[in-house]
Amino acid sequence: MTRLGFLRMAVLGLVFVARVSGAESGSRTETRFEIASGTEYATEAFVIDSGGAGPTVLILGGMHGNEPAGAAAAAQIRHWPIVAGTLVVIPRANALALGAGTRRTPGRPSQESDLNRDFPQVETDEGYEARPIGFLAGELWRFVREIEPDWVFDLHEGFEFHRSHQPSEGKKRSVGSSVIYVGGEALDPLVDRMITAVDATIPDPEWRFSRLRSGPVNSGIARACISALGAQAMILETTYQYQPLSLRTRQHRIMVGQALLALGVVDRDCRDLLTSSGASQRLSVGVFDGAGTGPSREALEAVLGRDDRLDVLAIGPMDITPQGLQPFDAIVFPGGSGSKQARALGESGREVVRAYVRRGGGVLGVCAGAYLCSSHYDWSLDLVGSSVLTGVIDVPGVGRKPMWYRGEGTMVEGELTDRGRQLFPNVNPEFEVHYANGPIIAPKEDLALADYEVWAWYRSETGLWEAQKGTMIHTPAIVANRFGFGRVVSMGPHPEFSQELHSLILRSILWATGALD
Repeated sequence: MTRLGFLRMAVLGLVFVARVSGAESGSRTETRFEIASGTEYATEAFVIDSGGAGPTVLILGGMHGNEPAGAAAAAQIRHWPIVAGTLVVIPRANALALGAGTRRTPGRPSQESDLNRDFPQVETDEGYEARPIGFLAGELWRFVREIEPDWVFDLHEGFEFHRSHQPSEGKKRSVGSSVIYVGGEALDPLVDRMITAVDATIPDPEWRFSRLRSGPVNSGIARACISALGAQAMILETTYQYQPLSLRTRQHRIMVGQALLALGVVDRDCRDLLTSSGASQRLSVGVFDGAGTGPSREALEAVLGRDDRLDVLAIGPMDITPQGLQPFDAIVFPGGSGSKQARALGESGREVVRAYVRRGGGVLGVCAGAYLCSSHYDWSLDLVGSSVLTGVIDVPGVGRKPMWYRGEGTMVEGELTDRGRQLFPNVNPEFEVHYANGPIIAPKEDLALADYEVWAWYRSETGLWEAQKGTMIHTPAIVANRFGFGRVVSMGPHPEFSQELHSLILRSILWATGALD
């Protein structure tokens, strides 16, 4: 390492865990540590050494557990190919709070439960004397003092946009979408560069970023690094309201990326790098969270996120690029609205997805995602050779009604085929599953698409109108298809909403990645 002494870290109780498999390239090394090892607060820190001279840069995420974008972005930045200096990343500083989804650390007294108010904060004429409050802050601060960062970027989220927030009397104005720093003229050019880059991706002026020169909050880790260690430190705040996780993490990546470029730590724009192929034994799965997604997405993320074989990341329309998708083993399009997801992708994005699958990528489409995967509409991805029962019917006394709409979500009966029974041995071959107007599909003549195979049938149906009777029962509920070198699974119903059917989701993802045949 250029600056860090591993033996001293071990003496201080910071556990050196392992050198990460596949992380060495030339003189570049990545080493993982566990802070607060053996306790409920245990969290990972990654030290990436370029092997060359340069600054030590610390990236922190997840100080507050209800601010997941910082944690997600830090975990992504960890994979960036640095060319100078040392990059230290603590993605989940407060893993306990992140697990609970709460700002404060569960189970801790109020005076120490807000982690980013627990760090040294007093500077006197006699020197820097204050100590961190509580065990977790103490362990984090011990690690940070040891690495002696030159630069610190602490990634957070606010609820309201700073530019447009009008708080009621006595309430503080939100710092969402801002860069908080001290340094005035010395740091203004760097902050301007960061904000100019991220603002170029934000059409609404009211949602753009603000420069807050008041400095990081006293008692926060960024201010402690400034006061005690002489580091340059900033807090980067995105905004939770109205913006999906993928967009917020991308904003963090853009700003940190510009800072690392200016510091010479990286030599190219890395905003499209969310993960790294071959850096882990785990499979990378991206879950689309753009327009047209809803509760299905959250349920799918929960199901997939509990499997230790998978790294699950939120991806949005701006992440759907050849470079952005290249490291992923599979991507998921959840329930919601297939047409809205298609519009969010745009024709260029849909072609990127098709090219990704042709090259060997996997796709799972659920309900709306199954509409998207079909070859029926002009906005379809054309990944599965299927047409969809659609059209409008005249209902006497009611008027013209769409055939696809069969009422509110309900449970229907399904049955696995022989192939389905082979793939899903832990699922009852005859099952009940939540259905919410997923596609009723049939084969479509298209020489460019391979024939799909059926993994499960509907054995009952639901509907509102006489004309719909008999059109769903005994039609495919789950189908799979090979497309180029890739694989696609299309599910009409929602197994993610039934715990006993989660294996359908997990093993479908494994099949789509090629990890299961």
